[in-house]
Amino acid sequence: MAAAAECYDVTRDCDEAEQALRLLLQGKFDEAEDMIVARVNARDSVAGAVPIFTHCHAVILFAKAGISGAEEDRKQAMEKLGTAASMAENLIPKQGWVQSIATWGMGYFSSPSPKSDDISEEELSCRIIEAEATFLSALLCFFEESIAAFFRAALLIRKAIRGYKHCHAIIKKQEYSNRSEHNVSAVKLGFGGFSLAISMLPPKMLRLLSVLGFPSDRAAGLNSINESLKGGASVAHDIFFLVSRLLLSYHEREDHVASAVEILNFMEETYPKSFFLSFYEGRLKRLNGDLQGSMECFQSLERGLKLSSTSHFFKLRHAWVYELGLGHMLLLQWEEAEKYWIELKQDSAWSRAFFAYLHGVCLSMRGEAKLAAKEFAEVQGLLRGTMSGRVLAEEQYASRKVKDHALDTMEGAQGVQGQLCGVEFLYLWNSFPQMPKEELEAVVHIIDKAEKSLRSSHRESAINLEKEDEEEPDDYVAICNLIKGTALREQRKLVEAHSCLDLVREDDMYVESELFVIPMAAYERALLLMYEYNDDQSHPLKLISNAKKELDTAEGFKRDYNFLWRLLGRVHAARGALKSIIGEEVLFFF
Repeated sequence: MAAAAECYDVTRDCDEAEQALRLLLQGKFDEAEDMIVARVNARDSVAGAVPIFTHCHAVILFAKAGISGAEEDRKQAMEKLGTAASMAENLIPKQGWVQSIATWGMGYFSSPSPKSDDISEEELSCRIIEAEATFLSALLCFFEESIAAFFRAALLIRKAIRGYKHCHAIIKKQEYSNRSEHNVSAVKLGFGGFSLAISMLPPKMLRLLSVLGFPSDRAAGLNSINESLKGGASVAHDIFFLVSRLLLSYHEREDHVASAVEILNFMEETYPKSFFLSFYEGRLKRLNGDLQGSMECFQSLERGLKLSSTSHFFKLRHAWVYELGLGHMLLLQWEEAEKYWIELKQDSAWSRAFFAYLHGVCLSMRGEAKLAAKEFAEVQGLLRGTMSGRVLAEEQYASRKVKDHALDTMEGAQGVQGQLCGVEFLYLWNSFPQMPKEELEAVVHIIDKAEKSLRSSHRESAINLEKEDEEEPDDYVAICNLIKGTALREQRKLVEAHSCLDLVREDDMYVESELFVIPMAAYERALLLMYEYNDDQSHPLKLISNAKKELDTAEGFKRDYNFLWRLLGRVHAARGALKSIIGEEVLFFF
């Protein structure tokens, strides 16, 4: 390669790509995309050109998908990331078949040791683009929340980490001295992001991946990321890391959220008043319980960005519309939340049916049974069907609730499920830890009212001779005790919480349709025991042992139920918390 001119072109292209990404960070979405697409057509189409702009466009689409969560955005990002990876791979010199077999055999359990002197900066850039695009594709697989998606993610991550190992060996051999800061930062961020990504996987899959040679050192990963950011990572890699890191807070694990806040604070100095930072700041404030501060962040985005309806990024605003609706529900402000669900029901590309259900929930919770029944009746007609070969878990849940409890009738909307549907949604979305004490007390009052209605209904049923010998399902009783026990625990009323949660056991209650309450109650009992351990360590071994047994019960529940993968993610996080409390070596003996 003739070097000076090509090297200059690569540097120029990197600078222009970063200029476009800075526009993106400022909220100038269409301007950034137009600039990148123009460069893709003019530069990346040239034979032998490093596909910097194609990859940059893929990063923009990845960031868009990471915020919107829409299936169309995810598919578009996956397609563009695949294109960038393929273009980069095609520019990497191929080995002969004999050498390839030898390299594969020697490198299965360890990375090959390339001759760094033989690899140009352009080839190194292509290897990094391939690894990075593959890794980002893996992160998008986590949106699907299925075993097949997790395995696809695992295979992609394996391919990505082998690419990062190769690049790391190249730059390390020269002690980083003769390689661009852009490429060095990319490799460090790649290692760090990889370590954080696999920390999300369920324990059984982690054990499988460890057999296949996956390293998993979360502390080393965070250290590598911090080194890269402090060393001045490029804008592209800052965005890559910021969005991927915050995607990992999807399961709302406490240590993930804490480290995400730390990164946001650090990057605020470099990119003040960035759109992405403002959005994730609002989301993390919600996760930390600052609901007013969270909604102020999203309201300021709504006022400041003013996206045109003709913009390719217009539906990006649905992300903060959703957050505003959720924020009002967390404060039990049902009427205020309605307008956000109405907007999403009308215009959402993700699931109009689910937002119709949420609108019905708000109407039902504020006593508008007739209007709620009418809204619930629209859910079935708005169901989207399959996405990526699967039915949305949220649509499955909403559809089942409407059918099983006749919520599309006045009687159903006024019944026990109609009284519980709002706080049940908040429970399933793991919202109680984010809610103020006053709202948690109000949740308990809502449950008490529903229980009173339930007892009255049971007395009427007992009078009916035709039903006297039938066994009544305990679904409503179980739901009430699960939600009430969790709310009491978050208020640190541990004795009362025990009384509620201990009732919800598979051997003690006949649950017909609301199967989620059995494993979720076991998970909540485990958290309750961990709370008790933190408050009183006089019997630590017994508490920790019982907590682990409850997590085993939750994870081992064999019947199919709504939000299985959501619970498994929480169980995995709880096991991580147990390890941090007493150490992995000690936990092994329980």
